[in-house]
Amino acid sequence: MILLVNDANILIDLLKIGLLSPFFRLAYDFQVADMVLAEIQEDNAVALQSFLADGLVTRQEFSFAELKEIQLLEIENPSLSIPDCSCLYLCQKNSATLLTGDAALRRVAEQKAIPVHGILWCFDEMVAGGVIPPEKAGEKLRQLMALNPRLPERECRKRLRAYS
Repeated sequence: MILLVNDANILIDLLKIGLLSPFFRLAYDFQVADMVLAEIQEDNAVALQSFLADGLVTRQEFSFAELKEIQLLEIENPSLSIPDCSCLYLCQKNSATLLTGDAALRRVAEQKAIPVHGILWCFDEMVAGGVIPPEKAGEKLRQLMALNPRLPERECRKRLRAYS
């Protein structure tokens, strides 16, 4: 099964529009670093607890040696935070795919040949996987566009046409 490492921004966006449950029904192995969970505000973190408890997403903690490796990644990549580097570390360690909307993290992941996708890929996968119908994907994408002005508008419009 394909392993997906989730950055905070993807989880937060999915929580805001009520798509976290369908997302975790996809046929992937989902992981989140404990440092990423710490980045997510308290109310949202509580919503994630049921998915963690049900085993739909695995919380990854790190040993002291792993924390040192993560810190080295941060030194090599000063534009990234420690939680960002924990995502990179997990992807490298487990040959995983990274899910992020962070441009700097995406750039570094691509330089390291780590497969990386964003929130629009998540929508595509939920529709293709049959966990939400295209009409609902369009409705939720419109909601997200209103909340997140940094989304690529042309790609969003392309999907809205495909989902209608």
